[in-house]
Amino acid sequence: MVKAITSAAMRANIAHVYSLATADDINRGSQWYPLAHNIVREWSDTYNRSIANVACIVSALSPQNLWERNLVQAADILAGHAPSIGGIYANITKAQRIRDDNATDTLAYFPTGYKVRAFACNLAGDASIVTLDTHALQIANANPIEALRIRSWAQYADIAGAYVETATALDLAPATLQAITWVTWKRLYAPEVKRNLIHHAKLKRGRGKR
Repeated sequence: MVKAITSAAMRANIAHVYSLATADDINRGSQWYPLAHNIVREWSDTYNRSIANVACIVSALSPQNLWERNLVQAADILAGHAPSIGGIYANITKAQRIRDDNATDTLAYFPTGYKVRAFACNLAGDASIVTLDTHALQIANANPIEALRIRSWAQYADIAGAYVETATALDLAPATLQAITWVTWKRLYAPEVKRNLIHHAKLKRGRGKR
């Protein structure tokens, strides 16, 4: 669960990570959503579906999934096939239902899927919405080692609002700021770095119990 910290603290944490972005981080982050949107738009034309419907299908497959696998699964589902690579069965089933229903919103399929709904909006081309995955939550909380979770729409809105306010101050689209800080955070805290930090945190806790 995400610990309650002030909006000002979250804004400072987000701005700090942005200040650590390299030119490459900024370039990659700035291009992430436009490139993803281009894929969604092309599939919309190819399969004669609305951009929103394609975005929802792709987003439904995103939880706990690598982007490359996400795209392969989405392409198969849009073509009417079973995914050629495995994934989370429940999400694959929801993506197929979204396809069959021509749905343009994920809420009915993911009632507490805060990140899924926001990601679909971003993929559809709305850069004013903020997608909050684990990395984005860690950035806002300045905590690289906990798997933070959001429990309510109100909590999601509070953290997303911190990104929006920081983005406004930096003259960036909210989704662009989120993507740049996401790329930067993943560079700063690569998996091996996080594993070492978690290991040291466990050792420290162990010594404290003595």
